Amino acid sequence: IKMKCFTPQIDYFEQDVFDSLSFSQIVEVGNTFYLSGIAPLKGSLENTLVMGQCIEEQLEFILTTAGKCLECVGLGFSNIANWTIYTTDIDAFANKSGEILKKYLGQHKPVCTLVQISKLIHPEQMIEITITAVKE
Repeated sequence: IKMKCFTPQIDYFEQDVFDSLSFSQIVEVGNTFYLSGIAPLKGSLENTLVMGQCIEEQLEFILTTAGKCLECVGLGFSNIANWTIYTTDIDAFANKSGEILKKYLGQHKPVCTLVQISKLIHPEQMIEITITAVKE
């Protein structure tokens, strides 16, 4: 099985971010796709913008970006097998994310791990999501 690592151009991070931290946005192994943690950030190392001032806005940006990543490999939200959601405020996430998640997932319910952590890479960042998706 071959492994393909790549970073689509989808109005997210500039390539310098991926290069400086030595990672790709997507890795394809057979019919499985692994998406690096998607953050509510965009831009370059020198000019990183936080997308959203509350957890709901940050989640919307992340899910929109996830949709673009999935679409570029011919997948959608129904192909998500697993995701891990990291947040600095698990109570806010639990209380405010349900309707937003349903908007993107519909009836699909992937395996999920929800973890509260003390901080993420940007001080204003409240959430990050990693995704594993499978092409049927």
